[in-house]
Amino acid sequence: MMAPQFEHASCAFKSHYGLATLHVYAFGPHEEDNILCIEVPRSSGRAVNDGSTIVRVQSACYTAEIFRSTDCDCHEQLHASLNKVFRDGGLVVYMICDGRGAGLLTKIRGLALGDRLGLDTHDAYLQLGVPVDPRDYYRVALVLKELGVQRVQLLTNNPRKVDGLAAEGLDVDRVPLEIPPTEDSRPYLHTKQQKMGHLFGFVGLSDADAAS
Repeated sequence: MMAPQFEHASCAFKSHYGLATLHVYAFGPHEEDNILCIEVPRSSGRAVNDGSTIVRVQSACYTAEIFRSTDCDCHEQLHASLNKVFRDGGLVVYMICDGRGAGLLTKIRGLALGDRLGLDTHDAYLQLGVPVDPRDYYRVALVLKELGVQRVQLLTNNPRKVDGLAAEGLDVDRVPLEIPPTEDSRPYLHTKQQKMGHLFGFVGLSDADAAS
């Protein structure tokens, strides 16, 4: 299989978190074809020096990251990941594909359907006839390899991300990225845990909790 062609640009980047290099990898003419990547050199004080790289792979969630919706933990996960990467070094790879890759229109239609019928995001997508999680991690793996990354400490609760990168030949160890549930986010996290296989170490995501 021929690797997809892409264009690459990078620049020095200063943010509230610190200094980094900002990369963009453009695989096509549409924004959702692009991948953004924050690269921070490894800290000399990192406890683990095994050649691995701390990596967070995050898909866009504009409702949470821009407008600060309260029904998911996407903003908090991104914030926690940036804090860790800027402290210890590593990469935040940002996929510009909202709605778990299904797009904004599908995402908002799913949310509206959930409001009307009381469906969670998993069942709303099924009702709309779209895959629950159509994301593909081939391009992410390609970006990581272009940056010289082979061993990954992946900040995630989603085993599909681990499997997706491992299937492309990367050596992946999962590092939990758990945000304590709030009253608003608990049903969403319950759905991720019970129907999508996400791995959470904290307790309290029982059916009764989700319904409360």
